[in-house]
Amino acid sequence: MDTITHGIVGALVGKALFAGRDVPALSRDRTQSCAQSSPTARAAIVACTIGSIFPDIDIFAGELARNPLAIMEWHRNITHSLVMLPVWAALLAAASIPIARWLRWKTPSFPGLFLIYAIGLGTHVFLDVATNFGTMVWSPLDYSRVAWDWLFILDLTLTSLALVPQFAAWCYREPQKFWRRAGAIWVLLTIGALGAYFLAASAGYAFGIWFVALASLVFGAVLFVPALRGAGFGWRRTSWCRVGLALVCAYVALAAGIHWKALADLNRFAASLQVPSDHLAALPLPPTLTHWAGLISTPEGVRRTSFQEPSGGIEKTQFYPSAQSDPHVEKAKTLRDVQVYLWFARFPVWQVMKEGEQTIADVSDVRFFREEAPTEDAATNQSTRLAGVRPNPPGFTFEVVFGADGRIVSSGFKKPQQ
Repeated sequence: MDTITHGIVGALVGKALFAGRDVPALSRDRTQSCAQSSPTARAAIVACTIGSIFPDIDIFAGELARNPLAIMEWHRNITHSLVMLPVWAALLAAASIPIARWLRWKTPSFPGLFLIYAIGLGTHVFLDVATNFGTMVWSPLDYSRVAWDWLFILDLTLTSLALVPQFAAWCYREPQKFWRRAGAIWVLLTIGALGAYFLAASAGYAFGIWFVALASLVFGAVLFVPALRGAGFGWRRTSWCRVGLALVCAYVALAAGIHWKALADLNRFAASLQVPSDHLAALPLPPTLTHWAGLISTPEGVRRTSFQEPSGGIEKTQFYPSAQSDPHVEKAKTLRDVQVYLWFARFPVWQVMKEGEQTIADVSDVRFFREEAPTEDAATNQSTRLAGVRPNPPGFTFEVVFGADGRIVSSGFKKPQQ
């Protein structure tokens, strides 16, 4: 899951569970200009937010060590470990107390801060495990990757469910500022939905413009309907955020259920092919939980199919052959960087091609292929591509270049083709 969503979910959990008892702007016994918070609310919310984004500090390790494979070798490693989680929670809690004292913030006790940080860290690990990237939750005892394949790594629906209730609670905290705040937030959220529309289209996962209109309508209803007769001004921030947290949990549970159905449909499809398969996976595709990709690994390559749920209807199927037995591939596998890549990849396919006097062996993980058709110039490439033609992956392709004498000239990640 992306770091921004982790932070938003962490803030939601902090406000829902650890912010203490707050008083809304309109309560039964009095009317006040602004909602009142618990003295420890700010420290608790910030702590939970920091805890929820802390594990992603490992993304800087690759830059510091100049390791191009750090995204595979180090990301979601020790900082995402359940084994190390109590250690990180204790260190963060210990560091927070003097900082809060310097800022003159009232904090929960050390055990309270430890619990808050532990919950924040736990939300991060849980959401990452729910994606298909893989998380080393048992490191340093075991470096295997756990991936449940429930959620796409960037899920805008989940982000919205976590963010909108917090915005709504903020709008209703000061009645005199409500219309200005709510109007600005509604416009901002609508622009965000429109930006998601263009982002998805550019990434090859286009959806209908009607989705933007529907999202804007829902955002407006959440923000403005509770203002009728002033009901929303009597709701606590805690209540808003607990509803949001419940919706996030329900959405993740729904994703798990649909994944179970998608995996069952994929197993039936694999059985109908009557071909041996080493393993398979059902992976979610944006923008909604109805769109899935099924990957089936065989000794000859990987078959990828896209389908809709809950119907299980197949949209299209493509087969990506793999040049596993090519001597250039065998030699490439002796490189440590290639071994790291293959340790990370769940559905690797090899391709060998000639470019002048050089031979290039590249390996890609079909998990990261986009929804696109095969290249149009297959006829011109047919004489040089030994393993067939496939769509260009958007990255995560590692290539090894051999000279005319068969020696390795260079190796590294291949730049995505535009």
